[in-house]
Amino acid sequence: MIHSRLLRYLDEVARCGSIRKAAVTLNVAASAINRQIIALEQQLGTPLFERLPGHMRPTAAGEVLITHARETLKHHRKAIERIETLKDGRFASASIATVGGLSNDMLSYALAEYRRERPFTRFSVSVLAADDIAVQVAAGEIDLGFAFDLPETPNLTVAASMLSPCGAVVLPDHELASKAVLRLGDLRRFPLIMPQVGVTLRDHFDHACAAAGLSLEPVLESNSFELLKHFALLDQGVAILNRIDVLHSHLSGAVSFIPIAELSRFTQRLSVVHRARGRLAPLPSHLLERLSSLIASQSNS
Repeated sequence: MIHSRLLRYLDEVARCGSIRKAAVTLNVAASAINRQIIALEQQLGTPLFERLPGHMRPTAAGEVLITHARETLKHHRKAIERIETLKDGRFASASIATVGGLSNDMLSYALAEYRRERPFTRFSVSVLAADDIAVQVAAGEIDLGFAFDLPETPNLTVAASMLSPCGAVVLPDHELASKAVLRLGDLRRFPLIMPQVGVTLRDHFDHACAAAGLSLEPVLESNSFELLKHFALLDQGVAILNRIDVLHSHLSGAVSFIPIAELSRFTQRLSVVHRARGRLAPLPSHLLERLSSLIASQSNS
C-alpha cells in the first residue's frame, strides 16, 4: 500500500515536471521526494519517470500510477469532508419533499428532534403532490421524498415504508373518543371535517358511504390537512384523516384517533425514498436512516 504522502509527491512531480519545483510547492526537501520515488521504482521494478535534462516525464507505468494517485487523493479529500460534516453538521443541508399533513406533524417533529442534536443543520422542505415528489426526487432536484402512496418509479429507491389506517380524529373528551372502532353510521349526528373530493382519502370515504347507502356531507372540506386537523382541535367536529397525519397529537393525547370499520381495507402507504442512482451527501443519508427508523418504529406499534 502506497502512503498518501508519496501519492502527493508523484502527483506534484508530474504536474511540475521537476522534483525541485514540486519540493518548493510541497515545502519538502527535494532529496526526500527523490529518495522515495527511487525506492518505489525499485519496489515496482520499473521506472516511473523519464529523467530528461531539466525535466521529468512520466513513463507509461508512471501515468498509470499517477492516475491512481489523483483518484485516490480526490476520494480521500471527499471522505475527510464528509467526516467533518458528520462531526458537527456545519453548513450541511438536505432537501425533502412531502405532503401537507406529514409536513405539519410527523416530519416537523422528526426534523426538530434532529436539529436539537445537530443545531447547525439546514433543511429545505417542499410540499408537493405525490407525482411531483417522485419526479423531482428521481431527477435529483430534491434529496428525499416522504409521502403517502408515491407512484412506482424506476429511478427511485424505497428505503422504508409502512401501511397506515384512516379513521376519525376527535378531541379526547368527545363522545366518540371512547369507542375502539366506529361505523360510518356513527358519524351521522356530528359535523364532519374532510379532505376535498379528488383527494384519495375523501374518494375512498365517499365510496364506502355509497356502498353503505349513506350520504355524509362535511361542514368543512379542504385540501389543507393542517386546516382539517386544526379545525378538529377547535372542537368543530370529526375529522377524517390518516393516523399518521395526527401521529404526535395522538401520541401526546391531544386528539383521539378511532379506526372506521368500513375503511379498514383502505390504508395508505407511507414511504421515504431517494434517487436510485448516485450517492447521497452525508446529511441526507443520515436523515434517510432516521426517517427509515421512524417508519419502522411506527409500523411495529
